Amino acid sequence: MNNNKSVAIIGGGVSGLVCGGRLKQLGFEKVTVFDTGKHGPGGRASSRIINHDGKDFIFDHAVQYFTVSDKRFANIISFLYREKAVKIWDGYLATISYDSKHVPIQKQAFIGSDGIKTFCDRLSKLVNTICNVWVSRVEWIPVKHKWKVDSYGEYDYLVIAHNGKCAARLMSNTNTPQIHNILKVRFSPVVNHNIRQMHLCSLFALCAIIPTSQIPQHNTICGAHIENPVISWIANNSSKYPLRNNITSVQCWTIISTKNFASKYKVPQEHIPQDLAKQITLQLLSQFGRILNCISPGKLHPVKTKLQLWGAGNPVNILKGDDYSLLSSKHVGVCGDWYVAPSVEGAAVSGMSLAEALHRHHQGQRQDAGLNPVFEEYKGSDIGCFNTDPNLVMKSTLSS
Repeated sequence: MNNNKSVAIIGGGVSGLVCGGRLKQLGFEKVTVFDTGKHGPGGRASSRIINHDGKDFIFDHAVQYFTVSDKRFANIISFLYREKAVKIWDGYLATISYDSKHVPIQKQAFIGSDGIKTFCDRLSKLVNTICNVWVSRVEWIPVKHKWKVDSYGEYDYLVIAHNGKCAARLMSNTNTPQIHNILKVRFSPVVNHNIRQMHLCSLFALCAIIPTSQIPQHNTICGAHIENPVISWIANNSSKYPLRNNITSVQCWTIISTKNFASKYKVPQEHIPQDLAKQITLQLLSQFGRILNCISPGKLHPVKTKLQLWGAGNPVNILKGDDYSLLSSKHVGVCGDWYVAPSVEGAAVSGMSLAEALHRHHQGQRQDAGLNPVFEEYKGSDIGCFNTDPNLVMKSTLSS
């Protein structure tokens, strides 16, 4: 069967890129991914570069690491590992309890080879990826059975691979109410079970370049989940990426808030008032100092900081049932981590599953999926889910 069909994927995060890559693998020749990222694709799986004293330091400021429990995802990671786009994170990872006890994390963790961004950078080379674009209008053309995507032309299939209000708004006037309803979203750190919608929490991420002299010499933490009302996660990017962040006089830390703390100070993510940003930064640094038992936890003096609010940080509920949604009559589907689990793996599995469903659709199997959403609450770390399968542990020759 002729696979010369075109697919437009709106959203260049993990789910969209994996969906596109799988479609190419299945023989679809014209696959285009549209992403708003100014510096490249990836969405939450991106990295930030901060310059200090003429040196560029890299920070993972959203996705911190990922794990493997699905065989299909394991195949993707094996490919990216061979391509040197990901590596095993051999640093000391732990959970730090309310009473400051360290519980080591016994899981194989993966990160990018030069920032988490290298994961998506490599995937984006498998398909035609257009970055720094904002698709504001899509239209179904019934007589052609095609989608018009802004000024970028017509496509046989449309994939929505991002969430939040923008995705819901994009599909609001397309005469696809089933798809639009799935994309409706409520922003809250807790699930309201009376509202059958996706719930997303917000998270503050602070990137801080801190003089090494202010960090206890005995600290061995590379990354830690924190049981704390203010902070949910800390990570030392200098230990994650020693070849990049190789100046020993400073350390590059990512500090991520809890969803409840972020909800308390929620503002438009495009503009955090300066006074509020300073207040939040001081609170995060103070708690960070206490967690690491700094001598003067309230008097940390980073040489540079950057605070960011992830308005759509992570799903707090997920869809039960199918790993994606597909409205077969209109050739449109949706994928994302909120279908499987709030994780890199969850996003990838959803993207793969939708690609395979579009392939079956193209072969004549016209079957809807995931159009009657039933949500269940996700209970786990504020920064996402980290499932593993010990049978899928990878042996390392490139670990850091």
